Amino acid sequence: MPTLADTYGNMTVLSVEPALAEPESESFHRVASDQIRAGGRWFVLDLSRVGSIDSRGLEDLLWLQEQVGAVGGIVRTAGLKGPNRKIFELVRFDKRFDVFDSLDDAVKSFSLSGHPDLSGQAVPG
Repeated sequence: MPTLADTYGNMTVLSVEPALAEPESESFHRVASDQIRAGGRWFVLDLSRVGSIDSRGLEDLLWLQEQVGAVGGIVRTAGLKGPNRKIFELVRFDKRFDVFDSLDDAVKSFSLSGHPDLSGQAVPG
């Protein structure tokens, strides 16, 4: 399944599956680029269904952070488990990205920090 995007107010949730890896890279870039061009600034990456992450997937995360940062936005991650969370820690991505255990926590963190106006939108969960 390719990367999917859902918007909630001014925030975009990018759901990635089955992997954050070379085969999914083109879909990830296309969907993320479309959202940025459409004005997306506040992103949560839902990685709860990611079975594996390879070096291309890590490069894609850095690319997204760079693209979103260039327009004054923020990328947060959610749902990393087991070996994928360990990979994040080993390459110190947990220092580059805000990492949340759940999608709900990541989404709520934006409204608590005063970023996007979710305007009463239903929060994914």
